[in-house]
Amino acid sequence: MPKHAQTALACLFLFQLSTLAQDTTWYDATWKPTTANMALYFRTKVKTDSGWLATDHYRNGKAQMTGLYSDDSLHVRQGVFRWYDQKGTIAHLSTYAGDKVKGLEVQYYENGAEKLKGIMEGQQREGLWMGYFPSGKLAAKATFRTGKRVALTLYKEDGSRNDKDTVFEHESEYPGGPARLLYFLNKHLRYPDSAVVHEIEGNVIVRIHISREGKVTDLLVDQPVNQYLDAEALRVMRLMPDWEPALMAGVPIESYRLQPVVFKLTNN
Repeated sequence: MPKHAQTALACLFLFQLSTLAQDTTWYDATWKPTTANMALYFRTKVKTDSGWLATDHYRNGKAQMTGLYSDDSLHVRQGVFRWYDQKGTIAHLSTYAGDKVKGLEVQYYENGAEKLKGIMEGQQREGLWMGYFPSGKLAAKATFRTGKRVALTLYKEDGSRNDKDTVFEHESEYPGGPARLLYFLNKHLRYPDSAVVHEIEGNVIVRIHISREGKVTDLLVDQPVNQYLDAEALRVMRLMPDWEPALMAGVPIESYRLQPVVFKLTNN
């Protein structure tokens, strides 16, 4: 390549970096502003006639969230917001009006198929909600009034009625609930010596797959902090007992969770 062409490409690259830096906010694992070299996420924003269109990105550049804010400080959410996993598959959709949840809400499976959808009014479900099996087949229909379920119809995956179960949907859960999970983590977690010496703290987020039988598999560090803290978080996660699997229309289903493992030094 001619020297003048290389120089032009270098100038263009530097210009692009400069432009990105002016419009970008960098965040650490806890979504606190940080420097570009320490960031795990970054946010870009574009001014539109309706407000500011913001996109949060993973470090790899893929979108983590996109949505519109009506104010310059990006505090008032307006309209549809979408969240994605690191593969780029949509995971969650919510609708806002004046920064309040109001309208369509959808949760998705790992394959991008709809898991659950309905209307939210504030923090409560309202009207008809539909649940689906991972195959896309209807699993349940439920009606809510001011957050209270007043009607429920369940289906088997073959389309026939399920009159045995009464659960609309239930997320996977550590046996005994969050308090027992915290006890387990506190009991088994060991702060790596290297991290103590260098005073490294942070929240390692581990992505875990929970099978239909409640087995914990496919552990993956979704938000790393440090190689030693990451390794310790994975070690402890591998010691966990079986979970109570997620339920859809009374049927155990596979699920994924993002489990934070907190490393914080205390002063003696």
